[in-house]
Amino acid sequence: MDSEHDFIIVGGGTSGLVVAARLTEDPNTSVLVVEAGTEHTNDPRIRTPAFWLSVLGSPDFDWAYKTVPQKGLDGKVIPLSQGKLIGGSSAINGLAFVANSKAAVDAWGAFGNPGWDWETLGPYYKRFHTLAHPSDAAGKHLRLSYVDESVRGCDGPIKASFPEESKDPLPNAWVDTIGALGFPASGDPFSGKFSGGYVNALSVDPESRTRSDAATAYFEPAKSRPNLHVVTSALAEKILFDTAGASPKAVGVQIQKDGKTVTLAAKKEVILAAGVFGSPKLLELSGVGNRELLEKLNIPVVVDNPNVGENLQDHPVSSVSFEVEEGVKTIDALTRQDPEAVGAAMQEYMTNKSGPFAVGNFTGSLLPVADFVGPDGKSTLDQVIKQITASNPSPSSGDFTPHHTEFVHSVLANRAEGAGNLFMYAACANVNPDSVGADIIVKDASPANFVTICAALCYPLSRGSAHITSSNAADLSVIDPRYLEHPLDLEVQARLLRYAETIVRTEPLSKFIKRGGRRNAGAPADLGDLDVAKQYSKLSALSCWHPTSTCAMLPRERGGVVDARLHVHGVEGLRIVDSSIIPLATRGNTQTTVYAVAERAADLIKKEYGIGN
Repeated sequence: MDSEHDFIIVGGGTSGLVVAARLTEDPNTSVLVVEAGTEHTNDPRIRTPAFWLSVLGSPDFDWAYKTVPQKGLDGKVIPLSQGKLIGGSSAINGLAFVANSKAAVDAWGAFGNPGWDWETLGPYYKRFHTLAHPSDAAGKHLRLSYVDESVRGCDGPIKASFPEESKDPLPNAWVDTIGALGFPASGDPFSGKFSGGYVNALSVDPESRTRSDAATAYFEPAKSRPNLHVVTSALAEKILFDTAGASPKAVGVQIQKDGKTVTLAAKKEVILAAGVFGSPKLLELSGVGNRELLEKLNIPVVVDNPNVGENLQDHPVSSVSFEVEEGVKTIDALTRQDPEAVGAAMQEYMTNKSGPFAVGNFTGSLLPVADFVGPDGKSTLDQVIKQITASNPSPSSGDFTPHHTEFVHSVLANRAEGAGNLFMYAACANVNPDSVGADIIVKDASPANFVTICAALCYPLSRGSAHITSSNAADLSVIDPRYLEHPLDLEVQARLLRYAETIVRTEPLSKFIKRGGRRNAGAPADLGDLDVAKQYSKLSALSCWHPTSTCAMLPRERGGVVDARLHVHGVEGLRIVDSSIIPLATRGNTQTTVYAVAERAADLIKKEYGIGN
């Protein structure tokens, strides 16, 4: 392991591998990637799409973070999975391939980040992937007429596809039902303008029917380059600064490898891609953060910036399960580990690369809150906001708050924008688990089968934090997302989940739901009462594992940690390229936005240093 390189990238996950691969396209640019986990690129638990739940919480793949008890959830502790391996969270996520909203990305620029808007970032969504189409029969069955070739990738490294499904009636019943309720797919999500019900693509290679992630798409083609170096099982302890100049300059990284302390030098930049919890942690360990916290932990202060680790946003999700009619196909038998069902599914996957093991989460929608966009929607929304403002004049602190609040209010009033991500999967949910992974799915000896409808809040106003508690890099940060603490979040979440009752009572989906059937343990018989829906939303809440924004790209006076070129405020030679810089929770799943941001970050770095010219 050479001790000096042009760039040191801390984190071999989704964003880190993108930037490393792009920079080393220039053979004269030397890059070292430091990853705390190990490589599992060919592990069948990673490659097989449906096995993603089984690896969550495993120390071999997952940092296995947990929140502090959540006040907004009556003290509930929420597990937070983040990838700890080559490929990062792209190697363990649920594979849903969902683009962000144009309105949300345009807001990034309006928040004070010149050069960041959909016009600029949109092409990067297209650059990083290739979308394959299923057979005509599957395309018709899954209602894929919304796909717009002009906004979809055709030569990018990440392989995306749709399930090859033409018999299961539930996916098209879901899409048709959402359409019957007045929310048909309005276009292609990758246009940035979308609402309605649809079957989304997955980050699954259409030929091998295996997971396509940053490891397979970016690392594998680049790993043999002599100018790309990767060290695994290496814990980054701190960034090293030269403080002799007018501003501190990052000049290297100190890591712990095989029980030894190793110092690595960066000739041009240190690039943080350690994730939403790892990047602010490393800044704080290195003396960039809140002076009060750093002095308490006897860490010398390099830059006093209390914004580091703040502004944490995540998508809370609540769910309810409904028993289906006899004969309706679900995967409950698999979750019960029925030997015959598991054997049949494995045989189908091994033989034909099809069946339940070949897919992830794909039946979804991006919807407004029906209560706020109907005939009395404006007055209902205005009344809710007025009541909340009167009783909570300052529900969240920080100079970013008025900008954030204005954006969320605008989304809630717009029928064409999705405030909630409602999706369905064909199994019973355990909505109050003690751990992550497969335990989220009930292991019930009952032969009953279910569908679960989940409601995720796309744009929470609740913002939390992630901070170190010691100067020891091996200690995990204390994470407090403050789920549903903002009263408007609870109002929106409860109303979104309540809409599940309307969905299951509407044809054609209603034909598959057993009248008077069972629900998951703890679920109310009817969520129609808003107070009941609020309480159950808290009881059933989990994370979608989409945390962002702890090193937000914002002006420093508005709560920012990095500027519009992703440079850390107050220092030279230090940049962040991961989900922590995204200033506003994404609409839907984060992975596509992280890929797009990382691709643009690579271009920003290349331009600044004249790489590839």
